[in-house]
Amino acid sequence: MKLSLENVVLDRSGLTPVTDLLQGLITTLAQAGGGTLVITPGTYLTGTLVLPSNFTLHLEAGARLLASPHEADYQACETQSMAELSRMALLYARDAHHLTLSGPGCIDGNASAWFAPTPDAQGYRQPKTHRPRLLVLEGCEQVRIADITLYDAPMWTAHLVSCRHVFIKQITIDNDLALSNTDALDLDSCQHVHLSDSYFSAADDGICLKTTAKSAALQQPMENVTVNNCIIRSKSCAIKVGTETFADIRNLVVSNCVIFESNRAIGLVSRDGGRFSQMLFSNIVFDCRHGDPCHWGKADPVFVSVRHRAPDVTPGEISQVTFLSLSGSGEGAINLHSDVPGAIHDITFNGLSFSQRLSASDEQGCYDVRPPCNPARPTGMGLDNAYLVNPQTGRAHGVERYPHGLPALYAAGVEGLQLHAIQITRPLPLPAGWDEESIRTYPANTGNRK
Repeated sequence: MKLSLENVVLDRSGLTPVTDLLQGLITTLAQAGGGTLVITPGTYLTGTLVLPSNFTLHLEAGARLLASPHEADYQACETQSMAELSRMALLYARDAHHLTLSGPGCIDGNASAWFAPTPDAQGYRQPKTHRPRLLVLEGCEQVRIADITLYDAPMWTAHLVSCRHVFIKQITIDNDLALSNTDALDLDSCQHVHLSDSYFSAADDGICLKTTAKSAALQQPMENVTVNNCIIRSKSCAIKVGTETFADIRNLVVSNCVIFESNRAIGLVSRDGGRFSQMLFSNIVFDCRHGDPCHWGKADPVFVSVRHRAPDVTPGEISQVTFLSLSGSGEGAINLHSDVPGAIHDITFNGLSFSQRLSASDEQGCYDVRPPCNPARPTGMGLDNAYLVNPQTGRAHGVERYPHGLPALYAAGVEGLQLHAIQITRPLPLPAGWDEESIRTYPANTGNRK
């Protein structure tokens, strides 16, 4: 069954909410056993829409769903998962199967309505406490997302939680680079995921794989994921695994990707007990630049980190990870560190071409181990550990200078690190504050050297 907005009388200017009308059409299709709702050209202001099984939402060229700026328009349901402190979503499905979002149209998150108009001294525009994610799917099976554009999200853009058999292809997510906490794509405890041929640009993480704290019914390992042929820009971390790691993450292949104008390129961050294993990152080009101090990272091409979040929870190990044929330039260093000696082990770099360059940032030569670092909130999950300034250093807690100056590769607390075919190019003469040793390693039994 197919329904279209072509002959439906409704506001197409984006000035009047059409949530109830759209939800009514979706319900009609659900009662018929499923079908397709075609969104024709126009701008449609809407709050939460709940999507059923056996359903396709197809946005034609020129069609735009515009997220309502009013919190009251997102009360039709509450997500099981929480992002920051919000349980609101624009498009939402729970336990649905055979669900498709497609078409050359777009979804506009109306982000500016949810943030302070000007940034603070750390470059952070304060968001409202509760704001919607654009797409939240929880416990869904056979999910297909293709061709669609999502932009100006006020929160995480697309959050897929404990979904299985997910196919994402040729999508665009393009968020405001001045607005933090607007991850492009979050894959959370998902299994059997194929992501390819897509473009992501966000102030926060680009593609983020994680296992957040959640109900037992939803908690499961993140596994069997391929990411291919993507272009990513992030003021935080372009391709990130973690930091929320309450279950294992394994069997990940990322290949043939271009990372440009980004802070941190690849980040593996273990904090909450889940283990990382069997990961391959290959044929990746990177361009790493310092961002605003509020963003985690210091222009790191690769960042691998094991640290405690809660003092009584041992962070999971990171092992059997290979970086193959990486090439690019950056203003920071490759950084691998574990506060638990040997918890990072069996890591291989095979084929690395890295050109270090000078930066205008006064934080060049620093490393960043956030989160958590705020001494007042040692177990904080996010905002309270993001950018609180240490009065002794004038930098955010967790941002410190490398002990011997800026190296090209730094490893502490790591066992079984293998380096093959490494080519590092650095400015000559070596700038002040740079380590004369391009590769600086410490034995695994020392842990992270401050």
